[in-house]
Amino acid sequence: MIDEQQIIAKAQGGDRDSLNALIGTYWQPIYRLVLYKTGNIEDSQELTQETFFKAFRSFSRYEMRGTPFKTYLGRIALNLVTDYWRKKGRMPMVIDMAEYQEPMADRHANPENTALDQEQQAELVRLMRLLPGEQRQAIELRIIAGLPVKEAAAIMGKTDGALKMLQQRALKTLRRLCEEQGIMSEKGGW
Repeated sequence: MIDEQQIIAKAQGGDRDSLNALIGTYWQPIYRLVLYKTGNIEDSQELTQETFFKAFRSFSRYEMRGTPFKTYLGRIALNLVTDYWRKKGRMPMVIDMAEYQEPMADRHANPENTALDQEQQAELVRLMRLLPGEQRQAIELRIIAGLPVKEAAAIMGKTDGALKMLQQRALKTLRRLCEEQGIMSEKGGW
């Protein structure tokens, strides 16, 4: 495992290979997060690039305080996304989760079951929209963006325990909504 602190220290000293290593490591996770929040490929590429520009412009002032660099980048990215939507004067569009994760349908299933699975997945996305804002954000960061608890909590300005509670409540609410809509699988899972 590469020591992030050493790479950051070298990058702060102007080492181009270290800067490239940071970009190579964190570009995709930040881009996926931004794309999920904007739903626009071109704008997401631009905002991801701006995230790195902004981070590196203030890089000399960046201090390693036990929080991963990805969390620092995530905060910058989410602030840029908020500004993006503010400038557009509207709320973020809701994106289909299916575009950002493995399909829920079994690739070897028959067409009828595949169609049913896709309908259930679309319904699950619709039900996610019903979650309170912080619960939905916890699910987006933890499950869709795949961030660890500590990083997601830092981005949301919550303690690890508070984030876990938000995630637990969100999943419990989603499970209840799925049961009410009849989209639970035969095994009791989604």
